[in-house]
Amino acid sequence: VAGPQERVRVGGWDCSFPRDAAALEPSGNSQSAASLLAEFFSYFGTLDLGGLLLSPLEGRALPRPPPGTPGGLREGPLTLQDPFELSHNVTANVTARTVSRFVRCCRDAARLCRGPDFLQKSRKGRPWGVMRLLQPGPARRGGPGGEFLIPVPLPPPGGPAGVPQREVCAAVGFVLGELLGCGCEPEGTPGTPRGELQPPPAARGHREGGTGGPRGEFGT
Repeated sequence: VAGPQERVRVGGWDCSFPRDAAALEPSGNSQSAASLLAEFFSYFGTLDLGGLLLSPLEGRALPRPPPGTPGGLREGPLTLQDPFELSHNVTANVTARTVSRFVRCCRDAARLCRGPDFLQKSRKGRPWGVMRLLQPGPARRGGPGGEFLIPVPLPPPGGPAGVPQREVCAAVGFVLGELLGCGCEPEGTPGTPRGELQPPPAARGHREGGTGGPRGEFGT
């Protein structure tokens, strides 16, 4: 649908596209943005990315061409075709580990989009909707008050010479509390080996606004 003034060829590739959105045929899709977002995650969470070619030009997933096909794309765990330079895989450097994590995140997001935390505003002041999707880390790692917990391992007493534990704790507490705005609580008791700790659920470092002590306090 590109007009005569919009015809462009670069390196032998047709790079024409209409600059006026009014020239495009209106979509008949009447689904809400929330529903479309949920389906996006569901779609990519169940797709066999290793055997498909994702084509923005066609607007769909295509069977991946056999290896060695003339003008074919560079193979990788994920094959996403450049919409103009059709022999270019723009995700050729993406690792299998990253693709696996992407699929796992899509599945988690699709599950969250079907829950009440996405569709309804929280009465307890917790993040909801799109903000719920942007929370750091899976929800199951949070604390009882919904805060995001980050365990911080510290050297036990009698550690490396010249590094007193009290000074290490003070330095970590300053960075977390004064610079990053986190609240801090001790985990276990001093002198207890790490493998034997059985801390209560709230005994972790957490973001400010959770159930812990005052800002910057590191505990005993």
